[in-house]
Formats: sequence, structure tokens, C-alpha cells
Amino acid sequence: MKPRMRYPDLFLSNGVGSTATRMQTGLALLMVSGIALIAVLLVSGQAQMDFSVAQKMSMSVKIHASSAILALVLGGVQLVLPKGRTLHMVFGVLWVLSMILVAGSSLFIQQIFNGSFSPIHLFVPLTAFGLYRGLKPLLQRKFREHGKQMRGVYFGALVIAGLFTFIPGRTMWNLFFGG
Repeated sequence: MKPRMRYPDLFLSNGVGSTATRMQTGLALLMVSGIALIAVLLVSGQAQMDFSVAQKMSMSVKIHASSAILALVLGGVQLVLPKGRTLHMVFGVLWVLSMILVAGSSLFIQQIFNGSFSPIHLFVPLTAFGLYRGLKPLLQRKFREHGKQMRGVYFGALVIAGLFTFIPGRTMWNLFFGG
């Protein structure tokens, strides 16, 4: 079986010969360009945030959204920071705590199916399992596996799940684009 093609990390590097798959680097670039696009749209006035939406949010939605945004930013910084240094470790602990808060607070959000869980709640056990799978190799000093698992949680639980929150008519869409 032919090994998967790998190439040097552009900005997911730890400086020790780390590599990322083409998919990981592409997703990272897509995420950065998506954030930049939203920023440009907001600054240019093409999109306007509707803060009245935020005032109507329940406390669990506010906690969930703010901790998800924090995790998205911290995780993005983690992709860029040199690995193994103090700042990476501190941000990593904060990122894991914010991910636990994101997953935990989502259990109190049951608006899609009128008081019951929806398919997006499947991300809760996947996030918990992903965090476990990312922390276990760290404790075993298997740093490449740790990085691979944590990138998977970042892109799966934050980026992919986060895209679902921007479906027209949903709260985040209405907040950012005045739905």
C-alpha cells in the first residue's frame, strides 16, 4: 500500500520536522481565509452585526458561543506557535478548558428540536473522545500523535461544527449577517 503523501508544514510546524497532510493545511488556509472574509465584510459594511440577536440569546447560548470563539482563536494561535514552549502549553490548557466548556454548554442548548437533542449534539461525545485521544499521547510524550489528534479536534469540533452554526436563519448567521 502506497504511503500517504506528506509535505512540510507551512504554519502548523513545530520546527522539528513536523508535517501536515494536504487536507490539514488546506483546511487551515480555508479557516484563515474565512475569518479574513468575515472581517473584511464587517469592516466594509457589507455585513453588519445585529447585536439585538445577542441580547435575545439564552445564557447557555452566550456561554457556548463565547467559549467557542475563544477556542477558535486559541486553537488558531496554537497552529502558529512554536510547539513545546511555555506559551503553547498555557494556551493549550486554556484551549482544552474552553473546548470542555463548549461541549458542556451545548448540552443546555436544545432549541433546534424543541427541547430535545439534535444531530449536532453528536459532536459532544466526539469532542470529549477527541480531547482524550489528544491528551493521552501527550502524557506518553508522543508529541506527533498529540498534535495530529488535537488538530483533528480543532477542525472537526470547531471548524466543521462551527460551519453548521452559520446556516442562514440560525443564531450565528443572524448575529453576524443580520438575518
